[in-house]
Amino acid sequence: MHTSTTFSDRYRGWEDAGAFTTSDTAGAPTWAMILPPPNITGDLHMGHAYEHTLSDALTRWQRMRGADTLWLPGLDHAAIATNALLERQLRAEGTSKDEIGRDEFTRRAWEWKARCTAGITHQMRQLGAGPDWSRLTFTLDDGPSRATRTAFTRLFDEGLIYRAERETLWCPGCATTLSDIEAIETAAGPTCSRCGTTLDLRTTPQWFLRTSVLAAAAARAITTGATLIEPADARRDYLRWAAGLDDWCLSRQLWWGHRIPIWYGPDGQARALASDDEIPDGWTQDPDTLDTWFSSALWPLSTLGWPDDTTDLRRFYPNDLLITGNDLIFFWALRMSLLCTHLTGKPPFRRMLLHGLIRDADGKKMSKSLGNSIDPLPLIAEHGPDTLRFALARKARPGADLLFRPEDLQGARGFLTKLRSITGLAGRFACSWRSARPAPSHLLDRWLLTRLDLTLAGAAAGYDAGDLARAADALATFAEDDLSGLYLEARKDALYGGDDGARDALSFALSALLLALHPMLPFTTEELAEDLGWSGIMDHLPCPAPAAPDHEAAAAGEQLRALRDAAREHRGRQGFAAAAWLPARAEGLTLWSELCRTARLTTGDPGRGTRISRWGATLTLPSMPALDEAQRRGLERRLDQARTQIATLSARLAQPAFLERAPAAAQAKARDDLAANELECERLIGLLVTTPNPARSLSGTHRPAP
Repeated sequence: MHTSTTFSDRYRGWEDAGAFTTSDTAGAPTWAMILPPPNITGDLHMGHAYEHTLSDALTRWQRMRGADTLWLPGLDHAAIATNALLERQLRAEGTSKDEIGRDEFTRRAWEWKARCTAGITHQMRQLGAGPDWSRLTFTLDDGPSRATRTAFTRLFDEGLIYRAERETLWCPGCATTLSDIEAIETAAGPTCSRCGTTLDLRTTPQWFLRTSVLAAAAARAITTGATLIEPADARRDYLRWAAGLDDWCLSRQLWWGHRIPIWYGPDGQARALASDDEIPDGWTQDPDTLDTWFSSALWPLSTLGWPDDTTDLRRFYPNDLLITGNDLIFFWALRMSLLCTHLTGKPPFRRMLLHGLIRDADGKKMSKSLGNSIDPLPLIAEHGPDTLRFALARKARPGADLLFRPEDLQGARGFLTKLRSITGLAGRFACSWRSARPAPSHLLDRWLLTRLDLTLAGAAAGYDAGDLARAADALATFAEDDLSGLYLEARKDALYGGDDGARDALSFALSALLLALHPMLPFTTEELAEDLGWSGIMDHLPCPAPAAPDHEAAAAGEQLRALRDAAREHRGRQGFAAAAWLPARAEGLTLWSELCRTARLTTGDPGRGTRISRWGATLTLPSMPALDEAQRRGLERRLDQARTQIATLSARLAQPAFLERAPAAAQAKARDDLAANELECERLIGLLVTTPNPARSLSGTHRPAP
């Protein structure tokens, strides 16, 4: 159980030190991204935790690369959803918005916004997400409101916004017109995506935006490469949406939102008035509000001070990256491209990274309506923020949906435990934080560093591609297989003996590993770095650049690993005790003493034994004495049992009824049991094949038919 105090204190230290703010250093490279503003309609869910983990990791990575980063947070007023929520509250009180009036309704909406802001920002801090909180912006703040009115006025004056009577979808429940994308098709016909009410078709006067010219410019940004979209299928969807875009119905019959900046004169004439225009006497404003997506579409501009020519706008527009769900490619991504490209002549993003949806263990989309959504806060309280972050990161591949299961948390927690164990052991070896790369002479120390270099290159490629799973897998493999699984075991005696070369190599490798993991595990990596004697803010440290490969050391280390694994497999097949030291002979092996230590071998005569060749070296190991008939029959009986289990479990897992109806835990147990029996079958076959029998002639060059 983790206490929130430790994490909260560390997070507060980052904020107090200005770790998340821009430096405004003249000439420094910049990197900017906006946070897709969550709706003020309740708490965040696992989808937000996933997106915020991805965004935070990529932002921290850019900070560590020396960029002056801006990750700008915001909140969306969510007009239809917030209106519906407040009207439900009013009905529960026995009143209505018409009874309390527009001013009181608006006051209540702002109170609700304040409560939601506190909750949402608290959840993001608990996760460790670090946007520049000093720039937190709401879509109805003065700056975005001015930008919204300015954009509307310019588009109106250009003849791109017009009013017309057209047949549109009408939601009786929300009492407003809707766009096609806000409807859900059901057996009963189109229904409102917010309240579920069956929609009508009504001919009413509404405000529309002509989209053809704007859509063509937005599409050109993609086809010319000014904006990259990943993955590739999202690019195709984007261009298809842009090509088939209808005029955008902008008006909504709601009270919460940006009031349409159109005023009507006594003679019925209509004018769009910007924020600083004087309103003529006797003119009245249009009662409708703008579609929420209109102000959201201006987010890359309005948050940087547009329409003024601000320093922020010059430094951070266009944004370097947009991270959002692939379900928002039309709702939000395309609409930002439409308005921002038209208003500035430049597309809002250099790159769009569309991520998939988060699903439960059965593959169903997580949602409150289905009852399968998960609140991330209890998971953070139980496991710690980095455990949840790493569980999500290991599955965060561009465009791919993420299936989240409770066992993912256990796996992530196991890795963090392994990382703490490695750091604790390094401390017992008198290792300390080391930024300077050593130049060791021992082949295995050199192998560790060249494996580190390959890992750092793979992790960097993952971060740069927005593929956290690639980065996480590379770093976890190095920590578990290379550093802990081979190096520490092989060099343990030298490390305990105070070997300077081994200690320096381990110190540098562990320091670099923590730096490379930091974007995904910010709390844990700083804590472990402090255990090694470092202090500060890790976001400000660069990750070491990979060096040229050391081919000699790489070959020696892989030769050691391959022969160690082969010796262990031989030991299992032959039935030797795991703790027994076996006499062995080697030819062409570079790291003999390290192999003896890791495979429990001694220099001795293995007899004729078994010869194993790997990576240009040959290892001769002893074979077990011949099996008598009783031992062989016992092994064959166990083999038959394992094969029966394999057949039974395979048949069960092939049954559609089992896969559809059995609980996920039962299915997982069946798969685990199948894998265990397959391994046992392999082991028994190996024993029967490789162990001679005086009464039979059984060649060791083939296996019995399975």
